[in-house]
Amino acid sequence: MANKKYEVLAGIDYPPNKRAEAGDLVSDLPETAIPWLLSSGIIKEAESSKSVIDSDEPTAPITTKFKKKGSTK
Repeated sequence: MANKKYEVLAGIDYPPNKRAEAGDLVSDLPETAIPWLLSSGIIKEAESSKSVIDSDEPTAPITTKFKKKGSTK
């Protein structure tokens, strides 16, 4: 699990059955997901001391839910 704190910029679902919304700080993201989440602009390294979501639960895939441009669904 991640030791650093990251600010979520777009809502993500991550293990185990957790959800973080934009503005949340998390420190329990799977290490293997952090590089692509950073490069995709979904998270960034945290700069403040907001409350942090933390867990020692096992890892599972991370999913994001984005609406397609122009979509009403």
